[in-house]
Amino acid sequence: MAKTLIAVIDIGSLTARLKIYEIGSSGVPKEIETVRMFTSLGTRSYMSGVVEPEQLDEICDCLRSFDIKCKEYRISRVICVATSALRDARNRDVIIEQIRIRTGFRIEVIDNSMERFYQNMAVREKMPEFKDLIKDGTMILDIGASSLQATVYDKSDFIFSQNMVLGSLRIYEMLSDLQAKTTHYEDVLQEFIAQDLDDYHAVEPKGIVYKSLVAFGGELGFIKRLLNLTPNENSIITKADFMRVYEYLFKNTPSDLSLNDHIPTNIAPLLLPSAMIIKNMLEYTGVDTVYLPQASLSDGLIYNYCSKYSGYKLSSRPDDDLIRAARNVAKRYKSDKKHIEFVENVSMQIFDASSKFTGLTDRDRLLLRIAAILHEIGKYVHAREHNDAAYNLIKYTDLIGLNSDELDTVAQVVCLYPKHNPYDNVYYQMLLPHKKVLVSKLTAILRIADAIDSSHKQKSKQITVQHDPDSLHISCSSNADMSFEMWSFRHRSGLFEEVIGIKPELRIRRTI
Repeated sequence: MAKTLIAVIDIGSLTARLKIYEIGSSGVPKEIETVRMFTSLGTRSYMSGVVEPEQLDEICDCLRSFDIKCKEYRISRVICVATSALRDARNRDVIIEQIRIRTGFRIEVIDNSMERFYQNMAVREKMPEFKDLIKDGTMILDIGASSLQATVYDKSDFIFSQNMVLGSLRIYEMLSDLQAKTTHYEDVLQEFIAQDLDDYHAVEPKGIVYKSLVAFGGELGFIKRLLNLTPNENSIITKADFMRVYEYLFKNTPSDLSLNDHIPTNIAPLLLPSAMIIKNMLEYTGVDTVYLPQASLSDGLIYNYCSKYSGYKLSSRPDDDLIRAARNVAKRYKSDKKHIEFVENVSMQIFDASSKFTGLTDRDRLLLRIAAILHEIGKYVHAREHNDAAYNLIKYTDLIGLNSDELDTVAQVVCLYPKHNPYDNVYYQMLLPHKKVLVSKLTAILRIADAIDSSHKQKSKQITVQHDPDSLHISCSSNADMSFEMWSFRHRSGLFEEVIGIKPELRIRRTI
């Protein structure tokens, strides 16, 4: 296979980056050039809530420069994304269209969940020791300009992830007006950060014995530089080394950092907030070393691209963490573990057996699986209207790896599956036609899978699912009275026949 050149453009809050990668016959991407341009996008848009004309001009100028570089390399495939500064702007749709008209670039604004998904993928692929680290308690801090994502692994398993509006730029902007009003600005900064992190500690899983702390983010390369480390390489530093640079940042003003250490003026004020976040987590976890990988959103995007189109094999399956995250959410809301495992397994069997008739994809199968795992979390809030409660819980849950549209699909399915007539639901009526079809099909499958365990007693054993041209045969063995399950199945199977076109039948083999 000939070598291919791919460009990735990441329009962030403080910088716009172009990375050019070469993909060889093995499918492994190799970075061959990086161009970075500083912008005021995040600084201005976070305060005003909109992207202003001057900022639009800035972005277009950057993209025109990047376009020239791409043409020099004769690159035909460009991945162009934007993150929180554009994502949170009220006029983002207008701005995206203006950028397309002026530059020809079509920008994809990625959700926070997908941004963290690609960032975590970059860390896994660029840290050879990652698999060994997560055998023990490991906290990963993704310190962005707008928010902080804390993710916990233990026993080689994904445990928990939580997003906080605690990014370095947001912290600086929210508290910058205090700088001129107090002589103890650093103390106020510490209190502000500690308060938000205390809220995080209140909800994170307990009993984790931490052995490793991994931190990455746009400004941490400059912290490496202050330690005389190479910014674009993976680094491991001791707690003592980190505290040395922390004290240096604490004692020097941003203007001192710019003058003496040649830190860009728009970056210098953000180093202390980033360092304070790491310091707080070092003290909380009690670890003695900090891993500072050189991993970026662009790296995650290119690894994802290579895994799909160039035969690159990722170090771990991307969906595994998502499934584990859903299981942990179900556990947090005290769902019936045996019941949701039963419904999950039967849902997958029904999906696979009926795939010839549904036209659904592997990604849709994953969404159904997540919905099955989460379908009872609303009972933690409200026993009778649990489906409506679950809808809201899911919509406000961080599930890294699902974009907002996919998360909404899961929430819709969980909301609708127990309802007698889902078409009357106000949320359903607001969906676009193609989304109504998808939600209806997934809901129909979840409804009959749940019906087979209506009693939550897992009476059905040895379940098999087969189809003929007109019907779907679900067979199981049971030595218990299945009258309730049969009644529930009859009342819930109509939607399946209506939207998928074949009649589901439940057959029970009596055992002694």
